Amino acid sequence: MKAQISAGINFSMSGLPYWTMDIGGFIVENRFEKPNEKDLEEWRELNTRWYQFGAFAPLFRVHGQYPYREIYNTAPEEHAAYKSMIYYNKLRYRLLPYLYSLAGMTYHDNYTIMRGLPMDFGKDTAVLNIGDQYMLGPSLLINPVYEYQQRHRELYLPKGQGWYDLYSGKRY
Repeated sequence: MKAQISAGINFSMSGLPYWTMDIGGFIVENRFEKPNEKDLEEWRELNTRWYQFGAFAPLFRVHGQYPYREIYNTAPEEHAAYKSMIYYNKLRYRLLPYLYSLAGMTYHDNYTIMRGLPMDFGKDTAVLNIGDQYMLGPSLLINPVYEYQQRHRELYLPKGQGWYDLYSGKRY
């Protein structure tokens, strides 16, 4: 999954605005096809992280070979993975007016939806080597979590901006 983040950023920076990937990965390791309990939990977390990342990609699609990728096939309703995937699926729908506006900017103004940080913050040299954070349009800075069992990660906020946390509304 980590490689898909930088791939998407690079595709977009080369002029392909509608890049996407298969949430969950198209072909998976054999151990996820008939998982033991430990592998099943890793599969559920992997899909949770893919959904979280995919909600902020130009195209949001779940696709792949077995095991099935539907939320209800990945985890039971009471499981944290299920709840998170539902949350991000609904968030994606709430973002549709914003995404439609970005599609309009792409069509009319040669914009790109997923934006490497140097595209908007080139004067801030610290962004030049960040390959796992990006802008989704002009307003959303995306910083996906992609390591198994990772619960926090560092975030770089480009200089000269006022930033708001999407979830808490706190200003930085």
